[in-house]
Amino acid sequence: MIITNTAKKEIILDGVIGQDWLGEGITAAGISEALDTMQNAKVTIRINSPGGAADEGIAIYNLLKRYSGGIDTVNDALAASAASVIFLAGQKRTMGAGSRVMIHKALTIEIGNADQMRKTASVLDAYDRSLVEIYASYLDKPDDEIEALLSAETWYNSSEAVDAKLATDQTATRSTSKAAMAAWFKNPPQDLVAAACKRDFAKARMAIAAG
Repeated sequence: MIITNTAKKEIILDGVIGQDWLGEGITAAGISEALDTMQNAKVTIRINSPGGAADEGIAIYNLLKRYSGGIDTVNDALAASAASVIFLAGQKRTMGAGSRVMIHKALTIEIGNADQMRKTASVLDAYDRSLVEIYASYLDKPDDEIEALLSAETWYNSSEAVDAKLATDQTATRSTSKAAMAAWFKNPPQDLVAAACKRDFAKARMAIAAG
């Protein structure tokens, strides 16, 4: 979901990166339309996303970097996977209280024989090289160490993200956004898992009550 607030010069990105089967989701085209309403003013991009399509995330990153009015980014709760790339597009990159950044290697779903699997692995390797290229502009580490961080699925809290130079500053303001949980996380923090389970349980109780 993309929400535009022209009065505050803010664009809110809340949800999965890329177009889903219903034609919804956060896309470069949608953000470009939102930027067109800002009359070239400096814009704050507020993010709460578990990530999604790597290509779309990279396209959005480059779109924001090209925007002549200037972009700041704020991580309201979660900037994971492709959303972490978008977060990096900000000149000022602020971590909200309790927010997290997660970086990991590209992944996909494939069905096929061994030859097809090897081809797919080669494609994923190419995506990983692209991600390393972007992260290397911010993380003060050699490429092999960045690749190791991606392989481990590395999570940063607000102060760790600043220390790593993924973020430029953090705020003590309490965030009201709830981080979204995604099935492709292999190593999520336990408090994020607990929060997601609590929300799912509450939704299930509401559904039973409504039925």
